[in-house]
Amino acid sequence: MSGAIASIEPASIASALGWQVGDEIVSINGHILHDVIDFRFYSADELLTVVLRRSGTEIEFEVEKDADAPLGVSFGEMLFDGVRTCGANCIFCFVDQLPKGLRKPLYLKDDDYRLSFIHGNFVTLANTTDEDLERIAVQRLSPLYVSVHATDPDLRKSMIRRKCPNILDQIDRLAAAHIELHTQIVLCPGINDGAALEKAVSDLGARYPAVQSIAVVPAGVSKHRTERIPIPVIDPAYARGILRSVRTWQREFLEKKGTRLVWAADEFYLKAGQRVPKASTYEGFPQIENGVGLVREFKESAYRARKRLPARIDPPLNAAVVTGMLAAPLAAQWFESLSIRGLDVRVIPVRNDLFGETVTVAGLVAGKDIMQQVSAGEVGDVLLVPSVMLRDGAFLDDVTTEELEQSLEVPVVVVPTMPAQALRQLLKYAANR
Repeated sequence: MSGAIASIEPASIASALGWQVGDEIVSINGHILHDVIDFRFYSADELLTVVLRRSGTEIEFEVEKDADAPLGVSFGEMLFDGVRTCGANCIFCFVDQLPKGLRKPLYLKDDDYRLSFIHGNFVTLANTTDEDLERIAVQRLSPLYVSVHATDPDLRKSMIRRKCPNILDQIDRLAAAHIELHTQIVLCPGINDGAALEKAVSDLGARYPAVQSIAVVPAGVSKHRTERIPIPVIDPAYARGILRSVRTWQREFLEKKGTRLVWAADEFYLKAGQRVPKASTYEGFPQIENGVGLVREFKESAYRARKRLPARIDPPLNAAVVTGMLAAPLAAQWFESLSIRGLDVRVIPVRNDLFGETVTVAGLVAGKDIMQQVSAGEVGDVLLVPSVMLRDGAFLDDVTTEELEQSLEVPVVVVPTMPAQALRQLLKYAANR
């Protein structure tokens, strides 16, 4: 394996050695490189023997430097040997529920512990070998984000539907190496709830502090799901029951371990019609990217934004913001609370026709759904689009913001999800009209 150099910093060691963009780093001190993690780990030494490949010819360099001093190169690909896919057929897998015609990367089912370390992706560890676990320990790849779902081996195997090591044995081995883990349980009503959920939370809790957090998140169900095993949509009564259990576990863990350790995804609170906990109870928001505490962070950001409001804007601005059905009431409440003369913002909930009405989060809203449900007349002067809906300037269905502008014949402004930053972006737009 080798990594092709994508850029070289000026006045760096690599620049002084005459390295070039496109050169491939084959090995460092005899270690073949599989990814950028290997590169960073082995290049931290003071004395290096680096083998480069240029136009098919290998060139060896002897490098002496300060420990941990960077060589000054970056790579276009983080994983030189490709992404490991999961090889599983999870009963709740959302990738399997995608319609045809979306962008190709969305159909990739990665399960690579390296992406867990680099990007915080959740992995099952089902394809992680003993050699991989040894590497994680030696290179201190911590923290990792692990999809557990169930700690009963038979139940877990039936849920992910592939041969896999005992997850608790893997966690124990990583714990012995002082690797921190953030875990999630994707909850499928009637399958891994009840006693199975109680056991999973208990087993993971017993492995604190290696297990730093446990998130209970609902399985997403789209209209394209063809799996014969049913996964009921979570209703308010079910959500309230899960929240009662989570609060009980939190009290027990807080008393015994000094941490609440387990948290429920925001969707449970919204479905149950209950207020999300205070910010302090999230203990630093260890799984906010997993939808655990985003609503509380939204409210905190909204509070901060209201403390710095201008009295008015001139000329007046009529704007609209699109969001998913789940967050629409929360966003509408916040915009209605603003008392800026000359600014009017309307929240437009977008029904998810691409995935089905049971999918209500903003991050899965498609561009075509916005085009079909929103008219130029209700937008006003500008349409705000939360950044969570976009990847590289396009929605999941590859509709671009430019195409949305052409369809609605109004400017489209991409804004951050958090209110304080979104309001700053909106006011900046208003001032520069």
